[in-house]
Amino acid sequence: MKNFAVFALASAIALPGAAMAQATAPAQTGTATATAGVTVTTGATVYDTSGGVVGTVDSTDGTNAVINTGTVKAAVPLTSLGKGAQGPVLALTKAQLEAAAGQQQAQASAEFKSKLVPGATVYGTGGAQLGTIKSVDATGVTLTTTDGDAKLPMNGFGPGPQGITIGMTAAQLKAAMGAAAPAAGASAATATQADAATAATDTAAEATTTAATTAKAKRKPR
Repeated sequence: MKNFAVFALASAIALPGAAMAQATAPAQTGTATATAGVTVTTGATVYDTSGGVVGTVDSTDGTNAVINTGTVKAAVPLTSLGKGAQGPVLALTKAQLEAAAGQQQAQASAEFKSKLVPGATVYGTGGAQLGTIKSVDATGVTLTTTDGDAKLPMNGFGPGPQGITIGMTAAQLKAAMGAAAPAAGASAATATQADAATAATDTAAEATTTAATTAKAKRKPR
C-alpha cells in the first residue's frame, strides 16, 4: 500500500488559449466545486491538453484540487483547471505534474531539515511538548526529554501546527525509550562478554607459548 504526501503547487498553472480557467470565486457544493464553468468533483479524471490522463481528483476544498496521479498527490489551484470535452484539463502532463511535485518535496524537505537544530522544541501527537533537540547527525536526531535522551530517526520528524513534530505521544515516547534501554544494555553486555572471551583466549595462548618456551629451554643438548 502506497503512502502519499500532498504537495501544494505554489502558483496557478496557466492553461493555453480558451482552455484557461478564469480566476473567479469558486462555489463549493458537497464534493463538487465550480470555477469558471469547470466543475471539479471528487473522483473526476483530470486530463492534459493532449487528452492524456493526469490523475483523479482526491478532494477539493474550494481553492485547490488534490490530484492523485497514482505516484504523488499534488494540490493544484482550481484556477489552473480548464474545461475540456472529457472533463477538467490541466496544462501539465502526468509526468510534468509528478516532476513539479518532486521539486516541491525536495524544497520542502530541505527547508524542514534546516529547522532541525539544537535547542529546537519538538512536539508530539496532540500538541504536547516532548523535549528539545540536543544534536543532529547523519544517523538521527537526539532528543532531550524529562526522562532522558532519546535518539530517533530523522524521517520520524515532520512539520506540524506548532512546529517540529513526531507521530507519538509523550507516553508512547517514554515507553519506546524504556523498551530501548534493555536492548542497549544487552548489547553492551554482549560486547563485554565478547571482550572478556577474547582476553581469555589471548591469555591462554600466551600461557601456552610461555610453557612451550620454558620446556624447550629445559631440554639438555645431546
